[in-house]
Amino acid sequence: METLCRDLMREWCESLLRLQIKGTGDKRMDGGILCPACGRIHGRCAESMYPFMRMAAQEGKEQRKLWTAGAKSVFSWAKNMVGQRDGSFLNDIDSDWKGTTVFFVVSLAECLRLYGDLLDRETKREWEDQLRETARFLLRFHSLLDNNINYPISNGLALFLCGRVLGEEAWIEKAEELVEMAGDMLTENGLIYGEGVPRERRSRRGCRPVDIGYNVEETLPNLAMYGKLKKDQKICRLAKKSLKAHLEFMMEDGGWDNSFGTRNYKWSYWGSRTCDGCGLGYLLFADEERTFRTAARQNIQLLRECTVKGLLMGGPHYEAAGQAPCVHHTFTHAKVLAGILDAGLEGYLDADPEGDQAAGPEEGIRYFPEISCCKVRLGPLYETVSASDWEYLPGGHAQGGTLSMVFHRQAGPLMCSGICRYTLKEPANMQIPYQVRHECLALRIEREEAGEIYSSVYEDCPQVEAENNRIRAKGRLKNIRHEALPGGEGGYEFEYVFEEHRIRIKAVFTRGKLICPVISREDEEVREEKEKDALSLVEIKKKVPLSIKLYGAVALPYGKERIFNLIPGFQALRIDVEPELGVAEIALAVPFKIKRTV
Repeated sequence: METLCRDLMREWCESLLRLQIKGTGDKRMDGGILCPACGRIHGRCAESMYPFMRMAAQEGKEQRKLWTAGAKSVFSWAKNMVGQRDGSFLNDIDSDWKGTTVFFVVSLAECLRLYGDLLDRETKREWEDQLRETARFLLRFHSLLDNNINYPISNGLALFLCGRVLGEEAWIEKAEELVEMAGDMLTENGLIYGEGVPRERRSRRGCRPVDIGYNVEETLPNLAMYGKLKKDQKICRLAKKSLKAHLEFMMEDGGWDNSFGTRNYKWSYWGSRTCDGCGLGYLLFADEERTFRTAARQNIQLLRECTVKGLLMGGPHYEAAGQAPCVHHTFTHAKVLAGILDAGLEGYLDADPEGDQAAGPEEGIRYFPEISCCKVRLGPLYETVSASDWEYLPGGHAQGGTLSMVFHRQAGPLMCSGICRYTLKEPANMQIPYQVRHECLALRIEREEAGEIYSSVYEDCPQVEAENNRIRAKGRLKNIRHEALPGGEGGYEFEYVFEEHRIRIKAVFTRGKLICPVISREDEEVREEKEKDALSLVEIKKKVPLSIKLYGAVALPYGKERIFNLIPGFQALRIDVEPELGVAEIALAVPFKIKRTV
């Protein structure tokens, strides 16, 4: 019987196999998986050998040969092209980073642990020898200890699996030492921190380096997997506690709010570009936490919706914006689906309206000091106001008291701040925008002086106050280096008023413009209605009518043509408002009562 998990994994794996290069006679090519977006073979494509072996196990005899051959070929390509004499594997052919060796090891170990009996004797011996050599490299690769937290935790799982498969007790003891550090890396609200180095450093505002995407798609699932396999109740409790805490940042369509994340340059709304996925981590505790079933189902359904022609797109609007799918998303996330099937957890993805519980943020306004963010949930609306100043790279996430996420239960994302200035922090892991107006999606006040942009999103020390259903943010427009406008100019103030069906945004500033990108796909109609003191834009969303009232000198700089940003993958209608008497206002409203259609 087909299930959401089994069907999606088959679709992805068949597409990966179709893109695998065969028959050239060139070992630099054969076995690699060609990426249609990047025009290259990604160095980590060998991790697809695990879902390929899962396919081999569940298919008939003839198909089994096909899938096993695919797994063997991609392993050979990796060994020839990114494998090193010291046992490590490079992230890419043109990269010297060896840390991603841990993810190769996890995939190889799972192939041997679960499907070693499907391999011929020679291949099995070769894979075991490689696993032993690579595990020894990981034992002495101390650079991982001082890196982002996803690496030492994932290395713990990798060494544990190596120890289990090859019978090396010392490796299992080392794995225990590594995962133990997770207990010291939880914030007061249960969020795991450390996606940024030095991991223990607090910012001027007291913020920790927290990235929701990496946490829920890599660090916590690998911690949970270790806990379950080792039957370590302490680690299981820790992983479950933190996974539950992170549900405050999950949208009800399965997306994740990482608008403030330290590494949000790799945010893809459904998770993070080069991580594996959150589904398995949550389903490992599905028998204990009903909300975890809902979370996994919502996220995997979103992955299904973002799949086009067999490949996982990097965000919900990639196809509409004419962007190609990077194959990296598909081969990493296919591993999670294989893991769910191997653990026999796919049944939890079936809807149970009576037994399951909603996953997502709780009602009310909540402040998270470790990320300097206010989370607001009133009725169907969910919002984030971000002022985190833990900066991983200049022009990364929006700061300054930005309204960085607005989500409506039926309409979906309405506003969504991604990366502020798109730069290739990891060139091999990030796409190049293709023939599109690629712009920042953050709500912001912006002003240009002497050829330099000064913006509210670069304000690293704003004053933010919350009172009842209002949040106020004050600061000064700054450039990307956090230098304020000279002469004491550039002061601004935001006031956000939150209601169950409406958000009112008031911006006080003297010169410049308020830029408001509203998430809207190009096939969603926009109508203008002029009123006495305002301009209204209506019918911007297909699912639920959305109206926007604008007070000030309003312009649609590109008409109704949409802008787009690869991070996190949305199109938007750009609206510019210049102040009148020092004030610009925007009111976003959705119907308070929505008629449900059958």
